[in-house]
Amino acid sequence: MEQPKKLEVKKQLNKYTEFETKYKMQDGNVQYEFKRVMEQEHDLSCFFVQSDDVYYVKGDEFLRYRFSDDKKIKRSELTYKAKHKEHNNIIRKEVNLRVDPSDRKTVTEFCETLGFDLSFTIRKACHIYEAADATLVFYSVWDEDNSLTHFIEIEVDEELIPSLTEDEAWDIIKKWEKVLEPFGIKAQNRLRKSLFEMYRKPEQVKLMSIEDGSLREED
Repeated sequence: MEQPKKLEVKKQLNKYTEFETKYKMQDGNVQYEFKRVMEQEHDLSCFFVQSDDVYYVKGDEFLRYRFSDDKKIKRSELTYKAKHKEHNNIIRKEVNLRVDPSDRKTVTEFCETLGFDLSFTIRKACHIYEAADATLVFYSVWDEDNSLTHFIEIEVDEELIPSLTEDEAWDIIKKWEKVLEPFGIKAQNRLRKSLFEMYRKPEQVKLMSIEDGSLREED
C-alpha cells in the first residue's frame, strides 16, 4: 500500500531576523530619480534622518549605537547583529534595544564592560520610504576620513518577518529589485559585505585573524 506523501512545512523566519540587500551607487544624483519613483510612481512619503552610527567590536561580533543630534528625533538604539549563515549579510540576526535616556559615555561603558571595544563611527543621511512589505532607502555614508559613498537598500518589513518563509522574503526583495532595476538594482549587484565589514579598521580584521589562527602574526 502506497504511503501518503508528507506535506512539506516551510519554516517561518525568526522574529529577530533582518532580511535586507544593499547596492552601491556610483552617482549620488541618483537620489533625485529614486525619490521621484518612490513618491510619484508608488505614492510613498519620504522620512529623512541623519544619524551617527558608532560601532563596538568583539571578534567577529559587533554592537551599533545609533543616535541623532536632531532634537526632533528622540530615538536612539543599541543593536546587536550576527550572521545566520557564513558569508551572508542578507539574512542576519538583529536585536534592537532602545537607549534613549543614556548618553554616549554610558553606552560606551556598557559596551566595553561586555568586552566590545570602540572601533569606528560613520555618519548617515537617509531618505526612507516605507511600503507595505518593505522599507526602501537611499542613503549616503561619510566615514571618519569624510569620504562619501552612496547606497540603496531594500529591507523586508520587520513586522512581516515572523509570518514569512525565507522564500517569501526573497519574493519581496525581487519584487522591489524589479522596480528599481533602472538604477542597477539587481541580483548580481547585491553587496556581499555589510557596512561593518566595509568600514572596520584593517588592523582589527588582522588581529581577529591572528587570534583565530588563520593568519600568522608576521603576515
